[in-house]
Amino acid sequence: MSAANPNASSVPTAVVISIGEELLEGRIADTNSGTFARELLLQGLHVTKMYTVGDGIGELQALLTQLADHVDVILTTGGLGPTADDRTRDDVAASLGVQVIPIPVDGAVEHLAEVYKKYHDHPATEAFLAQASMPAGAEPLRNGVGSAWGFMVNLGTRTRLYCLPGPPVECISTFRDGGASEDLEQRFRAGSSLAHGVLHTAGAPESVVEEHLRELIIDGGNPRLGITANADKVSISVLARSEEPTEPAEHLLETTLQDLQQRLGTLWWGRDAQTMASIAVESLQKAGQTVAVAESCTGGRLAAAITGVAGASQVFSHGWVTYSDQAKQQQLQVPADLFEQFGAVSVEVASAMARGARQVSGCDWALAITGIAGPGGGTEEKPVGTVCLAISGPDTDYSICRLQFARAGRDAIQRQSVRDALDMLRRGMNGLPQLS
Repeated sequence: MSAANPNASSVPTAVVISIGEELLEGRIADTNSGTFARELLLQGLHVTKMYTVGDGIGELQALLTQLADHVDVILTTGGLGPTADDRTRDDVAASLGVQVIPIPVDGAVEHLAEVYKKYHDHPATEAFLAQASMPAGAEPLRNGVGSAWGFMVNLGTRTRLYCLPGPPVECISTFRDGGASEDLEQRFRAGSSLAHGVLHTAGAPESVVEEHLRELIIDGGNPRLGITANADKVSISVLARSEEPTEPAEHLLETTLQDLQQRLGTLWWGRDAQTMASIAVESLQKAGQTVAVAESCTGGRLAAAITGVAGASQVFSHGWVTYSDQAKQQQLQVPADLFEQFGAVSVEVASAMARGARQVSGCDWALAITGIAGPGGGTEEKPVGTVCLAISGPDTDYSICRLQFARAGRDAIQRQSVRDALDMLRRGMNGLPQLS
């Protein structure tokens, strides 16, 4: 989704460049481009293009020459490591007509030498130490979680160039904590003119969510809305632009999000970086309650989602992956006759799993999942994607059978099932109508 009137002279423009043959060949997925498109958006810049270039000599230099003075910001990721194909420093230096010099930070090279010494029985190579270098005239960007320094420099008279390491964790750390984000804010000071937020929903497909918001999406004004969907959630992205002097972007954003929440009712559950699992853990912590889970077709993904949240140890006590009928009987006390009468994929078995998990664990809440994740195992009566879920809790004992979107594959069926189980917990804890 792009900003309204993105070509207006008041909106600075940016280009993101990802570097590496491994990206071009699909050996590694490029997650940096999307991350920094959003980061730059939140700084008030409009990303006009994204490029992926290889590691060949002069490839980056040629692209920089083409872009210099045509955009306000160029942000590159990759090509700053210790191998022969890491040429970002050399290509930028060639574009500027300068030499590559050591980072002018006391102890930078020596620190790298010490890091190398911990893992090798010989002195650091020149290539490894070169990670603490940059084109002359540039400013260093500290990498707090890796060895390769980034740098920033003016390219021509208009363009500000930021070069960051490729590994995503190092990349975002160098950008946010190394000085690039602060430099951007000081130079463009446009962050207050844009505000961006995302509202997350569950319990209904994208088409149903869109029905609640259609008039706002068709309007195409300010704010601008967009909908994205995956196996975990349906999200509404909102981009607001200040309408000076009367309507700051942040106020317009918050007003719109409140309107969306009212329109969506019980479908919306969180905002921005929140996840259903983080919402569940936070809710359980506030209530002083605990949860256990019993899984079959999801193979532990529900437990992994919850325990992936910091602080989960305060609220999560037990998790079972009872893949076989025998395990369900032995571990969760599911009566054998339920399998004979209804089958393992049934609301009756799911309910018994949840009740058994709650009884054995002593938790306040228990969730259960049993289903057919595919690609085989389905029947005409119970096709692939059939998943039964149950929740057992204070004054709550509910189960449901849902047909997940099977064409997206096994992984998506499992993710959808985890989403629905967590949504059942959210609804149960808040006294909301359960999934239907």
